[in-house]
Amino acid sequence: MKVSVILQKKVFVDKFAMLTWRPEARTLFGFIGNERKTPPELIIQDELHLISGPLGSMVGLYETMIEELCTANSIKPKIIASSATISRAKEQINSLYGRGVENVNIFPAQCLSAGDSFFAYEEKNSDNAPGRLYVGVFASALPSHATAQVRVVSALLQSVKSIPVAEEKQRDPYWTAMTYFNSIRELGHAATLIRADISEYLNSIYIRKKITGTERRFINVDRELTSRINSGQITDILEELQKEYPKEKYPIDVCLATNMISVGVDIPRLGLMTVIGQPKTTSEYIQATSRVGRSKKGPGLVFTIYNCSKPRDRSHFEHFQEYHSKIYSKVEPTSVTPFSPPARERALHAVLVGLIRFYSEQNRELPNPFPTKEIIQKVKDIILRRVSEIDKDEMHKTMEMVERRLEQWKHNLPIIYGSFTQTDNLPLMYPAGTNPSEQTKFRAWSTPTSMRNVDSTCDAIVINEYIDIDN
Repeated sequence: MKVSVILQKKVFVDKFAMLTWRPEARTLFGFIGNERKTPPELIIQDELHLISGPLGSMVGLYETMIEELCTANSIKPKIIASSATISRAKEQINSLYGRGVENVNIFPAQCLSAGDSFFAYEEKNSDNAPGRLYVGVFASALPSHATAQVRVVSALLQSVKSIPVAEEKQRDPYWTAMTYFNSIRELGHAATLIRADISEYLNSIYIRKKITGTERRFINVDRELTSRINSGQITDILEELQKEYPKEKYPIDVCLATNMISVGVDIPRLGLMTVIGQPKTTSEYIQATSRVGRSKKGPGLVFTIYNCSKPRDRSHFEHFQEYHSKIYSKVEPTSVTPFSPPARERALHAVLVGLIRFYSEQNRELPNPFPTKEIIQKVKDIILRRVSEIDKDEMHKTMEMVERRLEQWKHNLPIIYGSFTQTDNLPLMYPAGTNPSEQTKFRAWSTPTSMRNVDSTCDAIVINEYIDIDN
């Protein structure tokens, strides 16, 4: 028996928005010409916890179209999703896939021991499973949060070199200090600390502790893993993180990172991390800190440096032991609202146009003539059924918007659906984030080409001459 499979990850769901623009993508769903073959029967969704918030709402809206294209003879595809950190999974899955809370099963079930499950178990010998140790630092006596960062990171870097070991390779798990930040703004400030304050404080440790020259720690290589790094460089940095001490001459000493490392960075040698400020969510905290201590070479050490000026950080420090002893129970429930007003305004028309293009042969390439009543009714029924399964309170408003969009389409009757380049023809849609002509903005629909926030850019020009400044 053949089974068609779709693998979904965050990078893939981001491309769902292009289904409205590329009707030839219907071949992915078993359409060959006008003939329907076997559609995908199994969808595997990895990292389900990432499909939440604004991204989850957009994905849930586009899933109206995805599920319809994967359905044949009233048989929907089976969906298997995985996540390590999720709360109220049944509600989130129903909002995403519209299968009903009663049709969601969580597996594997727990065994007799709380630490054991169907495919994983805790090793009884703690020496073989060192795990991960969390340390909280609340330096209220220091003048600033930046000073606390400098002193903690400097002490950790030097201690890795100063602690006596039987073999030099035992230092390797803690040689690279992963430093996690909640935002690029905070990370940018720390980048200057590495090149100035931390190096200077390492020098003061060297003088105060009377450390000999061979034991002195220097920052030879520092790297950054954030969204502002070119995608080609990310692969090179991940390869550099694999370099072990003392095998390689210059392994990475400090790596500054944001939530980019929370998923997909599986480098066993990493064992030391400092977290600058409590992350916004517990799931983000778990995902980020689980990047270290993934091998048996040494336990993971996580130092969370709390910001004394933030009440939330103070609260986490005061409940540090209780919070970490049952951290998975603290994972916050996620929010997915695919038919809320902002999501509808942004992409409901994209789902409407996408379904019409998939099912109407005469409207596959051009929006003119206006779709037939049969096609319109079929698409309306699909959307109405989906809203009734997920959020009945939004049914009336959603169908009002569908009618309004169809009326605009019928009234304008554009020549083309849309283009990624400037054209003289008035389109039905234009890519969100672009700057088309005023007439196009007024009459056409801003339509996503990506699930992420896409905003128009503006250029700033420095004026050197001020003409008639008094007027």
